[in-house]
Amino acid sequence: MKRFNFFLILLSMAFGSCQEDADKVIHTDLPTEANQLFDLSTAWSESLYFALLSFDEYQGMDTTNTLPGCPELLVEEDTRKVWLNFDPESECQQAGNDKRSGKIVLEYALSESNSASWALEYDDYSFNGSSIRGIRNFKKESSNQIIENFNPLTITSEKKLTHVFSGDIKHSGGSTISDAIGFISGGNLHGVNPAGRDFNIEIPFDRLMLSSCFQENKLVPVAGSEVWSISRGASKNVTYQLQYELLDSCNVAANVILPDGRSLLLNP
Repeated sequence: MKRFNFFLILLSMAFGSCQEDADKVIHTDLPTEANQLFDLSTAWSESLYFALLSFDEYQGMDTTNTLPGCPELLVEEDTRKVWLNFDPESECQQAGNDKRSGKIVLEYALSESNSASWALEYDDYSFNGSSIRGIRNFKKESSNQIIENFNPLTITSEKKLTHVFSGDIKHSGGSTISDAIGFISGGNLHGVNPAGRDFNIEIPFDRLMLSSCFQENKLVPVAGSEVWSISRGASKNVTYQLQYELLDSCNVAANVILPDGRSLLLNP
């Protein structure tokens, strides 16, 4: 009997050791995961200003100094296509220091109407070292309401970490974004993170981005919130709560509450 009990103790110790090793393997660094999601959210929204400008606004531009990153601009009237080229070096006197390379291509419907549609495509494009691939579709719902959807976008970081995700978003602003104060966005992004886990980003309709901040290459929303949920398997999710807080001008604090209750500033 003693030998049997001793065998059970050894078996229990071995199982406990294996369980500890497994826990270490599946342990997630919450701040790292939060920063990855914040980078994804920023990469999705950094090109919104380009996307929400109308063809007529691009056609009437005499300078690109008010476009984030000061790209080279080509407008083709016959096909209603716009090319934004970030590869040539140009003097750009903007406060923000986010970097882009490659091209963004916008293709507008041949007829302008309240239900006009257009698409934004990334052409060998990267933002702050992360490559972005895919096509985003936009459609006017009314004079100041725009619907966006895409399926999917792929973002790959410099460390070769890839997020693949889809989205359904609504944007509300003025009839011409360049003259408007800004726009409010709300909707949902969902996909798979580098660890193969499903994630979901809920954006209440209070995410405000200012045109004047975009024009200075300042790309963080000045108000709003986001709720990030990530699957941990077996119908279990963890949740992050993000809040944007305007400090002054276009300087914003992006604070997130981690699933364990800690608070983290994502853009120190």
